[in-house]
Formats: sequence, structure tokens, C-alpha cells
Amino acid sequence: MHGANHDGWCWNPVLERLDRAGVRSRAVDLPLSSYEADTETVRAAVAKARTHGPVVLVGHSYGGLPVSAGGHAADRLVFVAARMPLPDHSPAALTPQWNHPGFRTSWRVREDGAVTLTADAREVLYSGSPPALAEAAARRWRPMWSRVPEQPIADPAWCSVPSLYVVCLRDRTVRVDAQRACAERAQKQEALDCDHSPFFSAPDELSEILVRQATDRAWTTA
Repeated sequence: MHGANHDGWCWNPVLERLDRAGVRSRAVDLPLSSYEADTETVRAAVAKARTHGPVVLVGHSYGGLPVSAGGHAADRLVFVAARMPLPDHSPAALTPQWNHPGFRTSWRVREDGAVTLTADAREVLYSGSPPALAEAAARRWRPMWSRVPEQPIADPAWCSVPSLYVVCLRDRTVRVDAQRACAERAQKQEALDCDHSPFFSAPDELSEILVRQATDRAWTTA
């Protein structure tokens, strides 16, 4: 599951590596029409994937919210520089402590309510990524009507589904200390020396992490 203003295409470098490793994978396009619609899309994607076997559900950045709200039927969760909301906290209220100020200045809200990104967001999101991929991704940015919810997520999936958190150490979009706080809630954690977009800047390392989650049948909450 991709993050805000993106689509599933951004995961292609990782999907190619997972395919070579023999791991079936799919990147889902969230509608970004509302947080509720994004959550329902996650539920439907997990239900469809379960027909093929156990499911490792991966969420990047904003994608961690619909994953937390709709990922209860998955077998494992992986949060990549992603929101991992506490059950008694408003995700929206924590936004000032989540994003770097430099990224917040890259948002624009249109008259129809859609959030878009300015050209400045490219350097913030992909500071360590190959320029060609950063340029291609920026051309595919989507307007986003979904909002970070004000109300707490009463029963986040990570409270009952085993989870791994991946901290991006050179992230200029999401504060690293905020990611580390989320990582403490997970059963396992990893760290990558990369920007906010490891599917571009560290696809080999991220893919290796995901392959381990897909093939380690012994991992439980114990």
C-alpha cells in the first residue's frame, strides 16, 4: 500500500525483486477519495490475496493508516516509515509531530478540497533516490481527498497481527524519532539508511526484508 499522493506504480522496483525471489506480490492503488474508501480497499485486497495463501500486508507512510484500520485479516504487517496509530490517540492531532516542517510547506489544498504537492516535494520525498525514478514519480502524483482521521482507530490491526517496522534513517518527510516511536510498538524492527522512499532508494534491502517476512513461517507474536 502506497502513501499519500502516490499510486502502486512506485512499488515496481520492489515487485520485480520479489518476483525474482519467487514471492507473489501485488501493489494496490488506493482510491485516495476518502480514508474510509482507502480502508475498504485494503480489506478487499487482503481478502483477495488470502485465496493464494498467507498475506504479508505492507504499508508506506499514509498507507499505514488504512492498513491499521483494515488489515486485521492479514498474517503479518510491515510498516515502512508509516503511520502506526495508537488506539486511544487521534492520528490527525499527531500530524505536527509526524511530518518534517519542510514537507508540510509542500502541500497545497485546491478549491475542491484535494491536497496536491508542489515541485519542492520531490527533493523531500526522494532525496536519496535515482533522479530518473524521482522525476517519473513526480509526474504521477495524484490529488488526494483522503484525510488523516481525527477519531482514533479503536482496534488497530497491529494490536493483534504480528508486525515489523522499517525505519528510514535519512527520511526528510517523516521525522525519524516519530518512526522510532512507532517501531517500539512492533514485534520486530529494521532500519534502512535511506530517504522516505526506499522502494526507489533501497529496493534491494527493502525487498530482502519483505522476502524474509514472506518465507519465515515460524514468526509468531510469542
